[in-house]
Amino acid sequence: MVTHGGFDNSDINKDVNAMFPIDRLHELVAEGFIGSLPKETYTFMGDGNVEKFRNETGPEIAKKLKAQGVDVVLCTGGCGTCHRSATIVTRCCEAEGMSCCVIAALPPIARQQGAPRITAPHVPIGSNTGEPNNIPMQTAILKESLEWVRDCPSYNGLKVLPYEYRHNMQ
Repeated sequence: MVTHGGFDNSDINKDVNAMFPIDRLHELVAEGFIGSLPKETYTFMGDGNVEKFRNETGPEIAKKLKAQGVDVVLCTGGCGTCHRSATIVTRCCEAEGMSCCVIAALPPIARQQGAPRITAPHVPIGSNTGEPNNIPMQTAILKESLEWVRDCPSYNGLKVLPYEYRHNMQ
């Protein structure tokens, strides 16, 4: 259960894959689209202490991923602070030799903070990887984000994705 105070948590609490697409990633391994996943993955909320995140938390996550043989890192961010923290982690991972992309619901923040690569589906914060339980949308967003890691022509490149989901309050 997610209880982040910076965005509506209802989508991620309906389907964790809307923000942390772990099931979709396992399916991409089974399909052969990606080779494997690390034994350990990491989730975090944004941290207002930028220096600590930049100098301790981000480098520690990057070193742990590198030690597991990770080549590509995808990050998502909920609120603006989470987008900033995700960008810090991706920059630390890039410094360790991994290629990274932030799947951003708030692409201007990821871009302003210097994310290495950014994909931007038209989604509310908290649903960066697509509508809850919409497996085709989530899979497509992940595939296009991974392809963007391969095809992005320049650092801090942004690709707007053609997927749209609007959270309707009931």
